[in-house]
Amino acid sequence: MESEPEESHSSESEGSLISEQEEGSYSSESEGSHSSESEGNDGYYSSHDSGANQSVRGDDDEDDGDEEISSRKDGISELSDSILIRILSFLPMKYVVATSILSKRWQFLWTMVPNLVFRFRRRDEHFVNSIDKTLVLHQNSQIKKFLIDFTYQSQFQSSVNVWIRHATRKNVEELHLQFRVGQHIRSSPMDYAHALPQFLYANSSIVKLSLWFCNIKPTWVISWPSLKTLSIGSVELCDDLIEEILSGCPALESLELHHCFGINSLNITSASLKKLVINRYWDSSHSHHRSVLKISAPNVQSLGILGNMYTKECRVKNVPSLFDASLNFELAMQEGNPKDHYKLYHKVVMKLLKSVNHVKALTVGTWCIQVSLS
Repeated sequence: MESEPEESHSSESEGSLISEQEEGSYSSESEGSHSSESEGNDGYYSSHDSGANQSVRGDDDEDDGDEEISSRKDGISELSDSILIRILSFLPMKYVVATSILSKRWQFLWTMVPNLVFRFRRRDEHFVNSIDKTLVLHQNSQIKKFLIDFTYQSQFQSSVNVWIRHATRKNVEELHLQFRVGQHIRSSPMDYAHALPQFLYANSSIVKLSLWFCNIKPTWVISWPSLKTLSIGSVELCDDLIEEILSGCPALESLELHHCFGINSLNITSASLKKLVINRYWDSSHSHHRSVLKISAPNVQSLGILGNMYTKECRVKNVPSLFDASLNFELAMQEGNPKDHYKLYHKVVMKLLKSVNHVKALTVGTWCIQVSLS
């Protein structure tokens, strides 16, 4: 993920927030956004054009000037609060909070937005206080979307859990915990991952859930009855955990596994799950030994096997409902004779193509095409 400095979030116009705004980038009529024009007794008025003062005489010209001034309208200010809040809900929080400096009307308007999106690229404890302040001032009784994206460190564990609790208490519908690992970590990354709080495993409001760089270790049954879309990234999984997750999500329609490891079998019997994406495989041990991921999904209609799978061979069977498939992956070259590897990979790709030859739409990536023709 790209790097970008983080900002503080507060209803007050803090220096770090205001410094990002260019002078004059916000204006309102009440704060003198239009130049005042004073009329004299003899019909003169002063107009400001490119910094030069010009004297103009004549009643007709004066009337035209008045009409021009009166025609200037601030279209944004004429919008209702509900529309403005709707517009703000599409912006990152640093820009949403920045609107509080515009005028008295805007001072607390941002506190009613239903979407709270926090992104930080620099490791700094300052953003913790920024999020804390924002959540204290937030007044909307419901949160539709709550997203946190930053480089995670273990000292933030309790603060992150408080934020998650705040979102779940306001019946959050979309929860995105998109954590990243610091470059300084050289041991097992999962030792530094965020341990999900146990209260999150039982939630009836979440419809869309993203969990990146999290330890998923429930101590009781998972219950996400409303969940329709689940995306898991950079997480250690196992076959039993996947089965437990699927059994706790009766309405799940889409499952995406990004850069995960530890799974050897995906036996998906859910009648609701229609989309399955496996994007890259995380070879945590850097092993050069081949391993197999078996996929059985009788009700899945869309399947994607993407990215660098290292030495993980995917074998697909029992997919009679499959309508479209995307095979855009590659396998890592192992030690030994490259020709032998290409013969092996040729068999792998051809088996996959045969298992999905009944689909209506098929996408095949460059590596797979090259191997299949070798």
